[in-house]
Amino acid sequence: MNYKFVQNGTAETYNLAGGEITRFLLTGSDTENQVSVYDSILPKGNFAPMHYHEIDSEIFYIINGEVEFRIEGETIIAKKGDIVMAGAFVKRSFKALTDAHLIVINTPGGPSEGFLRDIARLQPGETPSAELRQKFAEIYKIHIVEN
Repeated sequence: MNYKFVQNGTAETYNLAGGEITRFLLTGSDTENQVSVYDSILPKGNFAPMHYHEIDSEIFYIINGEVEFRIEGETIIAKKGDIVMAGAFVKRSFKALTDAHLIVINTPGGPSEGFLRDIARLQPGETPSAELRQKFAEIYKIHIVEN
């Protein structure tokens, strides 16, 4: 597809653990797997555990709020207007220090979408089992790791 228009309120939307709401603005299927773009609302305290992606780089643009990133042993406090990028194989985690609004871009597009769809199936407070972590690693090439 050469173009796509996403009208406000019409994007594929997921309610994730910890109260996160993520809307898929552009998916890999929209962009020939070049990029995925998400609009994410994170309530204060929401977090992603330490992980890395084998395939895609991940870019976070902070629209509002403050988010603490831990990337390869460094701690970064990102605020409104800041941008953070973590490439493939770079270990990263993040935590919303306040309610936060982000645009998240993954390139190439595709793997993170399936991962997010699977995460959306977890019950509130449920953490991925060892079996599910293995699935994430095998299928999406996204690895959840210990700090």
